[in-house]
Amino acid sequence: MAEGNPDRLLFVYDTFSSPVTFDFLHYLYYADWLRRETGKTHIDILIVSRSDFSASAVESYIVAVGEDNLNWRLTNLLVPMCRLFSSVGRIHLVEQEEAFEIVKGYRSVHPEGYGYASPKSATVRLDVAGLDFYPALTIADTAQKIVEAYFSKVDNRRIVTITLRSYDFLSARNSDIKSWVDFAEELDPLKYRVVFIPDASMHGIATIKQLISFEVFDPACWNIELRAALYQRAWMNMGIACGPLAISCLMNKVRTIMIDRSLDCPADYIDNIRYITGLIAGERPNFYSNSCHFHLGKDDKKTILEIFNEFGK
Repeated sequence: MAEGNPDRLLFVYDTFSSPVTFDFLHYLYYADWLRRETGKTHIDILIVSRSDFSASAVESYIVAVGEDNLNWRLTNLLVPMCRLFSSVGRIHLVEQEEAFEIVKGYRSVHPEGYGYASPKSATVRLDVAGLDFYPALTIADTAQKIVEAYFSKVDNRRIVTITLRSYDFLSARNSDIKSWVDFAEELDPLKYRVVFIPDASMHGIATIKQLISFEVFDPACWNIELRAALYQRAWMNMGIACGPLAISCLMNKVRTIMIDRSLDCPADYIDNIRYITGLIAGERPNFYSNSCHFHLGKDDKKTILEIFNEFGK
């Protein structure tokens, strides 16, 4: 057994067996919970990149988004999400061969038993007893100051962010953009400042044209910390259930509305998500803040307005 790094937990995220998506945030949250449970001070992150995904456990996703997009996400999505946790110390981004040498230097490793012969996935059940909400996310001062300068409190309108999903993978989960635009037009512009955050995908860029009449804070598409700072600054964050909006749900006293479109997905997809993670469609996970509210259904204009009026009092 390795004797090094006794006060650190190493979280291994192997892209061969774990998705390079915002799901990483959930699994990092779980790993940080393990760190606290075991009395460790720091959590170090080991992201294992791969040059060959031909036999990957997440092959269907890789085919849908492309290997180039996958590699781009390593440095523009996974690494920045690590910076939301103050307990994170070292961040390693290495190939498989070097990864196993790093693992040898740690006494405590998650997933337990990770090794060359067993490159275990970081996916875990997220309904385990004791995995409850705690304010783990921390936003850098610089990000907060930038958002505060851009969204000055001199403007006393209530900021309502709308996070859009317009993604090629599982398009049944995408936002009904017209409904969100119609909803935004219903809000009193003297009372509310509506801010759209488009999807960061190539298809998401194309949807910006549909938002020409509205304020779009596109820096939040590609900068995780600015996105988190805006969510914290807003009066309400809304959108369909999607990875980016999970950041808002993991912050304390940040009002978040998620419309879960899982019923539009194939039944076996929903069943598989529940089997793997324990998450139930339309239900708020125990580790999300109480200020996050879920609704199972479609994001049509009528539904959006009803939910807004219910939780916007």
